[in-house]
Amino acid sequence: MPQLVLGNVTSEYMFASPLTGFSRKEAHKQHAISTRTAWLLEDGDAMLAHRRLTPDFRDYLVSLLGLDPAALTFLTPDGPDEGTFLDARTALAGPLLERLRGTVGPDWTLTPYLYDRTVAVLADRLGLNPAAAAFFAQGGSDFFNSKSFFRAWATGTGVPVARGEVCRSRGATARAVRELLPHTGSVIVKQDFSASGYGNVLFTTDAGVPSIGASARHVRDPDPSLGDIEASLAASFPVVEEVRDFPAGLRPSEAVVEVYHPHSRTLYSELFLPDPPGEPFLLDHGDMRMEPVWNGFAIPPVSLPAAAEQRMLDVSLAMARTIRQLGYRGHLNCDSIVTPTGEVLFSEVNARVGGCTHVHAAARRLLGDDYQRSHTVFTRNDLPVQDFAKLAWAIDHDPRLSPDGDSGAVILVDDSPYNNTAEYLVYGRGPEAAEETEHLLRQTATAL
Repeated sequence: MPQLVLGNVTSEYMFASPLTGFSRKEAHKQHAISTRTAWLLEDGDAMLAHRRLTPDFRDYLVSLLGLDPAALTFLTPDGPDEGTFLDARTALAGPLLERLRGTVGPDWTLTPYLYDRTVAVLADRLGLNPAAAAFFAQGGSDFFNSKSFFRAWATGTGVPVARGEVCRSRGATARAVRELLPHTGSVIVKQDFSASGYGNVLFTTDAGVPSIGASARHVRDPDPSLGDIEASLAASFPVVEEVRDFPAGLRPSEAVVEVYHPHSRTLYSELFLPDPPGEPFLLDHGDMRMEPVWNGFAIPPVSLPAAAEQRMLDVSLAMARTIRQLGYRGHLNCDSIVTPTGEVLFSEVNARVGGCTHVHAAARRLLGDDYQRSHTVFTRNDLPVQDFAKLAWAIDHDPRLSPDGDSGAVILVDDSPYNNTAEYLVYGRGPEAAEETEHLLRQTATAL
């Protein structure tokens, strides 16, 4: 069946801050991320994203995947060419709904980045009613994309998590930071609804601790005052004071305060939860490249101890079964760490398409279903690129980079017209070969 793919990566339900709070550069980045879902397309499909694919990248994508451009439909909401966020205001606008009704039919499926309440309304108005429609219409995906809810149900079902608390006010958050700081000398404060570590704040007594998974850091004495912590939160963590104007029904944002384990390894797993009687199954897993927030993957994880890897996968599947029993269907992404002592701790799940979904789709189509056994895949989100067409030509004409051998490189997202960057995938027959290919690609891009 044909599918309507939605790149709604910045809906009201993804971030705890107003969309107006994004800088121009950040907004362009979100618009580019919206186009990742193009890697999920097959002939006959349609895609609705923040902005159109650049013409050069569209040609590159359809050629690489062997698609028929005449059999694909690309849609965007009304707005400037640089992009428009997909939220209730734009996704449900009358003119766009009419274009969508003229594109999809009752036999179509729906593949949104996040199946939020807006998407549930959109599906209903288009006559698309998947089996889990009622679950999503009631805000079901909120439950499994909230870090505070995660701590509640994960703790109740035996999932290993870091010591921590859920707080709603700045004062309570400051007290939690102060009480948890002695455990490792570091505490992380997380936004309830966010992505990729953005908006998280690290408090630490050691200036040498890197702020992995946080976008701000405060170095403090081992016994800081509550006033000092509150002042730091006021400067860099406004969520608990400035609650976003969410659509009716969504709970106000909270802060998650957790003991931070320095020098831990950050992992992810992606699973798919089908309709019954199908059981959840693993799609892919690997290292998250944190620099200091997430900036790519290494798939599969490189030199991860077998016991830690198996523990991570076993718990991921157990969580998927729990979530499926409560009504969720679709992609599930689980984030975890392995501490320096070898303990596996889970930090969150995201019940949606993730930053790895398009990577897995591209790797499968280019390298085969068994690519995680035969190859190592590296990705990064920030390759400096002035001219995508020149880079694509250079890749295609270098046998060490052209994606038709044991090693190669693929551009996954083109954001060169706006942020002068591109997201890439490189692969090789093992970590060393993938690393060499990555080094060559970055050298090639720099020389253009």
